[in-house]
Amino acid sequence: MSTTHRTRCPTGAGFAAVAILATTTILMPIPAAQAGLSVRTCGPAINSVVTTQNNLTTTSSASFVDLPGAVQNISVQLSAGTLGCVKVVFTAEAACLGSAAGGNICFIQALLDDVPMQPQGGGRQAFISQDVTASAHAYEWVRRVGEGNHVVRIQQRVGDTNTVFEIDDWTFDIQIYD
Repeated sequence: MSTTHRTRCPTGAGFAAVAILATTTILMPIPAAQAGLSVRTCGPAINSVVTTQNNLTTTSSASFVDLPGAVQNISVQLSAGTLGCVKVVFTAEAACLGSAAGGNICFIQALLDDVPMQPQGGGRQAFISQDVTASAHAYEWVRRVGEGNHVVRIQQRVGDTNTVFEIDDWTFDIQIYD
């Protein structure tokens, strides 16, 4: 799978400065001392499984529950003894409806074989804070995995059972890399 993005760039001397700055930024090493920092290098793309949904779903569960339709079985085939890389991108129109008095938050997580993918916020990965206006939101997760069959799922919950988490018009993209 190949995607080409075209960007209009400035011309003249300003362009050279922008190009040098971008190259310097990309090539700088990431400081090892940053707490919680995790770097994964994925190889070439192997496969992508994309699920979309146009129907509104709601939950008021304070425990994580599967987002209806966002559970996908995948098969990872690799060279013997190697690990693959699974990236999950989830985008959705969402609203987090609750009383004006509460600091209501709606949470989301991606699981691979029932284990939270990275980054994982210990069950507190906020997708949207209290907001009655639906708007677009996204998350991306990654995890190394061995060859075989696996299950990837998106789960949702609310911080307070008086809150309603609405998810509509979503895309669940599982990308498998060598």
